[in-house]
Amino acid sequence: MKWIKTVWVVLLGIGVAAAVLWMGLGSFQPPQPPVRALWVTRFDYTTPEDVRRIVENVAMAGFTDVFFQIRGNATAYYRSQLEPWAYELTGGKVASLGTDPGWDPLQLALDTAAPHGLRVHAYLNVLPAWKGLAEPPEAAGQLWTAHPDWFMVDSLGQKMLPTSGWYSFINPVLPEVRAHLRGIVAELCQYDVAGIHLDYIRYPEDYRLVAEQHYPNASKEELRRHSDFSYDPVSQAALFDRYGWKVSTAEIHQFRCDSVTRVVRDISYVMQSLKPGNCLLTASVLGNPVDGKAHAHQDSGTWVKQGLIDWAVQMNYGTQSFDPYIKAMKKATGGRGFSSSVVVGIYCKNEVDEVAAQIDKVLNSGSRGYALFSYSFLFDKTHRETEKGRILLAKIRP
Repeated sequence: MKWIKTVWVVLLGIGVAAAVLWMGLGSFQPPQPPVRALWVTRFDYTTPEDVRRIVENVAMAGFTDVFFQIRGNATAYYRSQLEPWAYELTGGKVASLGTDPGWDPLQLALDTAAPHGLRVHAYLNVLPAWKGLAEPPEAAGQLWTAHPDWFMVDSLGQKMLPTSGWYSFINPVLPEVRAHLRGIVAELCQYDVAGIHLDYIRYPEDYRLVAEQHYPNASKEELRRHSDFSYDPVSQAALFDRYGWKVSTAEIHQFRCDSVTRVVRDISYVMQSLKPGNCLLTASVLGNPVDGKAHAHQDSGTWVKQGLIDWAVQMNYGTQSFDPYIKAMKKATGGRGFSSSVVVGIYCKNEVDEVAAQIDKVLNSGSRGYALFSYSFLFDKTHRETEKGRILLAKIRP
């Protein structure tokens, strides 16, 4: 009888092993091909023919995904009920803000991309809401005039002012701002987009580089304080409610990180409700995730680990810093998060040999893939390949 018991144990062991193997095979997913993405900014097109040529060029070059910009500073390059048409589509003068151009850039990009199997992501600047020294016409209903109280306030009590080449940001702490951004995303979900791509989803730590334009006689300390946001009444009250009268620097930092992350979470929930499992949420994030969190309050590692975004598209635009930043992103997102959810962004303004070498590094890094910034370095204004584009596209095409 002892041998029967032994055989039974052996058979039972084989059965368990087989079951485990079957479950493993059932859950096995073949490795996905690497993402090959390209950013197309709103500055790359003004006409329908531009969009057609751009999308066809991107598809024929072998890219899998295109981040196609449709919102820059609270103006729209798609049919929106919430924000006015971008004036760049109707002559380039601020006075024409809100004028219907008679065509829809986002829909045209989608229609052109469909036969090629190219995935189009609607790419929007999230918190920038006006740029330049000219005032938008009030009749257009642009946020700068329609909701001036939505904009960030510096530590000296001044509303954040746009410069000739830089933005003023709306405040993610305000419930009205978050509701507005949810509405923008809901509008974009009405299109058959493969994804929604977030840029400038952070606090404007780099305003310190341009603040002098508005405060030419300010001391360094004053410029620092004019570049520290946001000290509006709602943010101050929320800080008091959370921490009381004595608020430490670390607590302010955490509050701001949480405020940005809440916007990401809001957007994720909208997409899950309107396009469940059918639309990627991606975000351009600062190249060094440690500095991004410490200074811009952008907690990209947490976004990946919590599954709030599908891809963190790392703006790894340096040369000497390229390898260290990849290591920093691996650490911030974890090994599994890095392989499934990090797309490394490469700056095509760098020397062509450097860009080519960085593409190889990314492909050997274990990340989800790469994204190139941007179209205008690979194609000229007539949509023909540049010399740099010719070299790099020969490397990219499958």
